[in-house]
Amino acid sequence: MSNGSEFGAPGAQAPATGNQPIGENTSPASGNIPPGWHKPLPEHLPKAGYWPAIMALGITFMLWGLAVGFNEVVSTIIILDLIGLILFTLALAGWIGDLRDERKD
Repeated sequence: MSNGSEFGAPGAQAPATGNQPIGENTSPASGNIPPGWHKPLPEHLPKAGYWPAIMALGITFMLWGLAVGFNEVVSTIIILDLIGLILFTLALAGWIGDLRDERKD
């Protein structure tokens, strides 16, 4: 159970518990690792890409084509849905390609 000490001012020491002497800082951020814990491995973050935004744009075009479909303008429906499908397919292929290339590294 927490006593609220983690919400204290920076640099303030938490009250001592039964197994921790006063003044000893055992937080992992300070470099002292408590017994039974281990230092986490560095995690590789993926690089930023444009594929999610392009996929969202493709989905938007496809939904826009469906919304225009209620006006029964067939050529506009086909054009918007085709643009959306092309963008969605390109984004999906590009995103999967980036994931596969990243996995090889």
